[in-house]
Amino acid sequence: MRFAPYLERSKLVENRFNIPEPVVPRKKRVNSQNLDLVLVPLVGFDSNGNRLGMGGGYYDRSFAFLRRRKVWKKPFLLGIAYDFQELKKINKDSWDIPLSGIVTPSRFIKI
Repeated sequence: MRFAPYLERSKLVENRFNIPEPVVPRKKRVNSQNLDLVLVPLVGFDSNGNRLGMGGGYYDRSFAFLRRRKVWKKPFLLGIAYDFQELKKINKDSWDIPLSGIVTPSRFIKI
């Protein structure tokens, strides 16, 4: 995944998945290691920071470097969900990158 700044006036073009993306020159794109906060969409989550996504593995690959970081956990991966999306336990695989926290309409869970 590539990350780009988005402004209200940004021109959007659909990518190969039909998702609108801002048109940004390569030199303006940001590496995932340089982000401070990432709002992560999810299908389900548990209180340990495990998440269910859409099955593509894009977030796990983009943030795999976090497995090697022991002290400086940047960026903060914040899952955005509804309360009803919480599951008791999600079995995780070795490549899964856990969330740093989750916010729902009723609470904030810091992992």
